[in-house]
Amino acid sequence: MRSIWHDMKLIFQQPNQGLLQLIVINVGIYIALMLTKVTLILTGHGDLFEGFLEQISLSSSFALFSSKPWTFVSYFFVHVDLMHVVFNMLFLYWFGQILQDFLGQTKTIQLYFMGGLAGAATYILVLNTIPYFINQGPMFLMGASAGVYAIVTAAATLRPNYTVHLFLIGPIAIKYISGFYVIWSVLESVGTNGGGNIAHLGGALVGVLFALYTKRTQTPRQQMEKVLTYVTVAAKKTIATTTSEVVEEEELNQILDKISKSGFDSLSKLEKKRLFQASQKNE
Repeated sequence: MRSIWHDMKLIFQQPNQGLLQLIVINVGIYIALMLTKVTLILTGHGDLFEGFLEQISLSSSFALFSSKPWTFVSYFFVHVDLMHVVFNMLFLYWFGQILQDFLGQTKTIQLYFMGGLAGAATYILVLNTIPYFINQGPMFLMGASAGVYAIVTAAATLRPNYTVHLFLIGPIAIKYISGFYVIWSVLESVGTNGGGNIAHLGGALVGVLFALYTKRTQTPRQQMEKVLTYVTVAAKKTIATTTSEVVEEEELNQILDKISKSGFDSLSKLEKKRLFQASQKNE
């Protein structure tokens, strides 16, 4: 236990550990909630736990929400199902790592919170304007999924052809993974977790818009600075570079424009080599 506690402390003491810090906080809160639940149930006070959850989960009722405005943020740190927290944290880590290559840690963490807030706003708006949801009465929202969806869709928008290897499936571009989960949320918006899936879509939309805005506002030179760290690592793995040829500005801009439109993985080996040479020149 002492070793685990030491590892947790290191995560918060070391720089550039934002994603792991979010994961530790979410998992820590989950464990604390489950221990509290077990204790209250064993002592015959299980109803107190349900009451406490209502104080930190987001209600779709304007009256309840307005009396507990902190739930607009607290809800996306609340999980009461093991698989819910496990999959949210795995996707946050996997896609967060991909996104950090281009946005950096600060913007990636900011997007997580933006996605959570957007999910909350979408949830409140839709559940109070569409008759189908109004007729079902107040619901409660919890979980980091909206923030995670923002990370997933932003990563897929910026690097659509980035390939991951899935068990029993094999290599697949993340744009298909992102698309699958968005479509799934649309189809499940009238299911048992309809409100949650509405929040997912709100977070996903913010992720796409954030990524598109990033691509639109970055100059080619800024794009190079964003991908420089990734390029120097990836290119060293795939290219044996022994020349110090000069890469012209026009050629560099064409390569960066291709990255902006189709992602780094769309580059040919020669283009990766030329980009790597340019990064070496700028070190």
